[in-house]
Parts: sequence; C-alpha cells; structure tokens
Amino acid sequence: MEKTEYVLKSILKNKTINIDGIKISKKFVPIQSVGCYIPGGLARYPSSVIMSVVPAKIAGVKRIVVVSPPNSDGKIDPLTIVAADLCGANEIYRVGGAQAIAALSFGTKSISKVDKIVGPGGPFVTIAKSMVSELTAIDMLAGPTELGIIADATANPQYIALDLISQSEHSNDTFCYLITNSEKLAKSVDKIITELSNKIKRNNFVKTSLKENGFIAICKNNSNMIKLANELAPEHLQIMTKNPNDFASKITSSGLVLLGNDTPSSASDYLLGSNHILPTNGFGKIRGSLSALDFIKINTQLSASKSVLSKISKHMEIFTEAEGLPNHYEAVRGRL
Repeated sequence: MEKTEYVLKSILKNKTINIDGIKISKKFVPIQSVGCYIPGGLARYPSSVIMSVVPAKIAGVKRIVVVSPPNSDGKIDPLTIVAADLCGANEIYRVGGAQAIAALSFGTKSISKVDKIVGPGGPFVTIAKSMVSELTAIDMLAGPTELGIIADATANPQYIALDLISQSEHSNDTFCYLITNSEKLAKSVDKIITELSNKIKRNNFVKTSLKENGFIAICKNNSNMIKLANELAPEHLQIMTKNPNDFASKITSSGLVLLGNDTPSSASDYLLGSNHILPTNGFGKIRGSLSALDFIKINTQLSASKSVLSKISKHMEIFTEAEGLPNHYEAVRGRL
C-alpha cells in the first residue's frame, strides 16, 4: 500500500499555472466520506472489501463506511469484517440491498450519510444506486459479472471452458460468452463445458447462467470479432489469440482487457494487481475499473487583477451581449 500511495502522490501533484497575470491552481483533494457496498448472500466477498476500501484509504478518504448484508445466520460474513478492519474501514454495518444504499445516501439514526457510494451488487443495489445518484455520487452501475473471450484456433479450448465456468459461477444472471472465428474451437469448448458442468461445484449457477445468458459467436474474420466485442463492451475481455496485442490495440470499450492464454479473469479478480470492481452493462465504453482516482476530486483556485480584467473587457462585452447577459459585463466594467 505504501508503494502505491507513493506512486499516486507523485502523479497527483498540485499544479499551478500563471498566464498573463491569471493564476490557476489545481489541487487534488480526497473525498471526505465514502460508503463501500460489499455483496453477500450467495457468496462471500472479502476481496471486494480490498478492492474498494484500499483505494479509498490510499486516496486519503477520512471516513470509510462498509455495509454488507447478513448471511443466513443473520450475521455479516466474518471474513468481510476482518478484511474491512485490516484495510482501514472506519465503520462497518450489517445492512444490504437497496436499503443499504438508501442509508448511505440519506442517512439514518445510526448511519450518517456519505458523499459517494462505491461497490458492486445485485439488481436492486444497482437500481438503488442509479436512483440516488442525483443526490449522492456513485462510482458506476456495476451489475452481474460479464466475461467475453476472443479466441482463434490457437487457443486452448480447455482454458476457455474453465474461464467461462469460473465467472458464471457467481450467479444465475452472469453474462459469459465466446467470440471466435474457429468453428472447431467453438465445438470443442461447448463439448468441454457440457462434460464439466455435471462434475463441478456450484454447477446450478453455472448451468443456468450459461444456458440462459451465454453464447458462442462464430465470426467470419478478425474485424467482426473486434466489432462485436466493442459493441458488447464486456466487464472482462480475455484475448486468447496468436497475436493478442494486435486485437487489444483495437479494443476501446471493455472494462478490463486480459492478454494471452495465461491471464485468466479469475486471477485478476484477486491477485494480479488490477481492480475487480469494473463497469458492466456497456459502461465500459465510458470508464474503466475503480481506482484511487474515484476517491479524489480536483479543486480549482483562480485569481486575477484589474489589469487582467482590463485586457479581457472588450471580449467579455462581446460574449455577454451575444448571450443576453449584460450584468455579467457590468460586474467587470464596474471594477474598471
């Protein structure tokens, strides 16, 4: 964490620009309070604690609140509590779903409202985040897991099958699929998944998810594969081809791109150094993974002088006259 903090501070240095007597200062300031939603219920996610609390801590957020739903015993998963404590959370509450998002946004008798809410969740959490976003900032609308795989005839079908299974075990509504230009590879992957699906753990989720939401697309050429991947904008996109960098250079819309046969999305979920809180539902077209930058705002300070106002006066008059806001110009002229 100390190394990451050092790198962040070296990048986010305060900037000051002086041009023609105008002084503009940009300061990078941490958000004062954030709420981190940690999913629960179907599985335990201490890794999501790390992915949300650690960047906030590194950014310098003073108040970090963790909320997580109770398990079948009515308690927060103990791994979630331990991870939150070790990562530096200030408050931990046993509440989940839309009501947790409401508590973080509006505040309750026991939970004070926060300035921003981050973290993934189920459909109700995602909808709730969208609804409160006019009042409380949010990171993104991160829904069920998505994994797209681009692969050609050189890829190992066993690896592809294992990767699709690994992400589809999250829940029944994950969106996992293969895009390939090899019919032979497509048939091999489909066969391996069918054979494995009766032997693996959590196969109820895997079977339902892949049957209801998954697919294998066979494209005519590389260009069509790239076009489809960019249109779908998956949360994770694995590129398992002979020249993965060539494909990656044309990918513009995925939350996270993983290159090569030995860079599985499951490893990135835990220990490859990237953040697993990623945009879904096509939002990879406009943003990437959660990072310390999500917990920092830019403060701008500006100072001028009468000589500066004198220089811009004529231009100011033209703009204000064009927009029909004469008193904007009078506020400048009155100082001269």
